[in-house]
Amino acid sequence: METFDHVIVGGGIVGASIAYHMRCKGAGSVLLLERNELASAASSRAAGLILQASTKVSKTPLVKRTRDTIPILEEELGESVGFHNVGSLRIAASEERTLELDSMAADASKWGVPIEWPSTTELSKLVPWLDVSTIRKAAFLPTDGYADPYLLSMSYFKAAQARGAVLRPRTNVRDIIMNNQKIIGVLTDAGHVSCGTVIDACGAWAALFSAQAGSPLPMAPVRSHYWITEPSASYGGEHPVTILPDIGAYMRPEVGGLVLGVQEPRSATFDARELPDDPAAFSPTQGEEHWDVLANSYDAISQFFPGIESAQFSNYICGLSSYTPDGEIILGPVPSISGFYAAAGACGSGIALSAGIGDVIADLVMQQEPAFNIETFRSDRFGMVDPFGEAFRERCAAARASKSRKLT
Repeated sequence: METFDHVIVGGGIVGASIAYHMRCKGAGSVLLLERNELASAASSRAAGLILQASTKVSKTPLVKRTRDTIPILEEELGESVGFHNVGSLRIAASEERTLELDSMAADASKWGVPIEWPSTTELSKLVPWLDVSTIRKAAFLPTDGYADPYLLSMSYFKAAQARGAVLRPRTNVRDIIMNNQKIIGVLTDAGHVSCGTVIDACGAWAALFSAQAGSPLPMAPVRSHYWITEPSASYGGEHPVTILPDIGAYMRPEVGGLVLGVQEPRSATFDARELPDDPAAFSPTQGEEHWDVLANSYDAISQFFPGIESAQFSNYICGLSSYTPDGEIILGPVPSISGFYAAAGACGSGIALSAGIGDVIADLVMQQEPAFNIETFRSDRFGMVDPFGEAFRERCAAARASKSRKLT
């Protein structure tokens, strides 16, 4: 039987960041377990946006921590982590979105996130394909950008391992072992591992894993997806990530073309109990209806991106995100189980939140006060729910549909 101080279950970017930050802070021996290959699920399929301003003001300092950590990782590893510092442009084309933009900017400024207010002429230079005729206001955040999600994940892993963390892919955790509601270990395919702390970083499977401890987390797997155009001289090249909350869409550069994400009115959700252990054996795509989602958005998108009418879409990428009904993450100790912590329900922002989440968990397991207020992220904030039931999943789908806006 092996003994570690802390066991992280889940080998995506969140688990990787937790391992790294725990070792940075000297949290004792750390073992990370992943039943498949590292970063083989949502972390390898994400769009990788790192946007520091949000309608969810609770997330702003966590994303800023990720942005601040990127150069630290690059210095430690002596190599790029795949971050493209192109900035982000958030557009407001209505009074409601303008007020929202002002509120977001004020919050971001409190955390020291630089913001600029470009003129119409400057907007056209920043994003040449953008039709600026209906834009009322826009904010440019020069330190935002996008990351290669797999490369950033592996950078956390390499840095964590260099600091002494033990990483074990292809190792399934069969059970959580407790004594009087206190964590004392986990049972894996390879045997029993004794520990005092277990961190649930299982992504779309997090509620299923925590259910083994009798406290299924209030989150559900929800489909996230985006489309990629073929390269084009008319809209290719590096430019800011462009967020269009009035129509629930975003664009970012991608090897001479564009990544285009669209919020669908009702996202597909899944019962975590019915998901396969291996994400490679499952696709959230349901037939070809995702092309209808894109086609139904053409008119709205063309107001800002007229070039969509001639764009050729060559790829469609989909994966599972984990959402909560209020669009806030689940982060912190799980009530009634000593030594059990949750880092889940990232609501499509796991890449952006990764360092902030890792920093919080590292502080908590060392019995220190986190640098951020995490009261909003409590796992028991919804009361008793059935995270596998259709009614609860519908609430999570609604949160996905409203990701770029405040829920009412």
